[in-house]
Amino acid sequence: MKKVSVALFIVVVLCSFNFLTDPCSSIVFFKEGTMTVMTSYNDDGKVTGTTKTTYSKLLKAASGSTVTANQENYDKKGKLSTKSEFSIKCVKGILYFDMKMMMPQQQAEAYKDFEVTVEGADKEIPSEFVVGSNLKDADIKFTFKTKDGAEMPMMKMNIKVTNRKIEAKENITCAAGTYECYKISEDVEVKSMFTIKAKSINWFSKEVGNVKTESYKENGKFVSKSELTEIK
Repeated sequence: MKKVSVALFIVVVLCSFNFLTDPCSSIVFFKEGTMTVMTSYNDDGKVTGTTKTTYSKLLKAASGSTVTANQENYDKKGKLSTKSEFSIKCVKGILYFDMKMMMPQQQAEAYKDFEVTVEGADKEIPSEFVVGSNLKDADIKFTFKTKDGAEMPMMKMNIKVTNRKIEAKENITCAAGTYECYKISEDVEVKSMFTIKAKSINWFSKEVGNVKTESYKENGKFVSKSELTEIK
């Protein structure tokens, strides 16, 4: 009986350990206090600004984990331009990025004095990467109100991310190191008072998240890029 009890105890402990283990715990931004810096460059390779993101308030539950990201955008002279906050969820190894992070910096700065209501589907990163496979689309709508609650119908914004595909598996070297990445291509449409269509390529690492991003016009002309330059 004692042997059976001991064996049962070991099984229970192992099952409990597997239940509590967070499949996203190996990613740096699921560790409170982590800070990353992405540096942006124009088509001539000149620095246009930096984005500093600090990850905090990690909440763990049986359904998954959620981390809060505090983002600060700086211009090329190092002056703070905008601040924002979004969340990243991990559910059974699948990552869900709050689409608020997709709002273009110029619009974020223009609308910083308004209350923002957000609805729609977040951007999803799968638990398993298969080269050649397609990923789910993301779609989000922003509604803006003045501080006294008056809605601004002309300032509504809709961001769609479609045609997402895992193109390849590549090693990417940047100022922060060399990482094994999956190359993900996607189409982006931002619709507000006018419509902007673009293409984007992201190199995503299971270890540190986005390592490199390139942006293109709808016709395929290169516009800009961002690279991971610092991790603390």
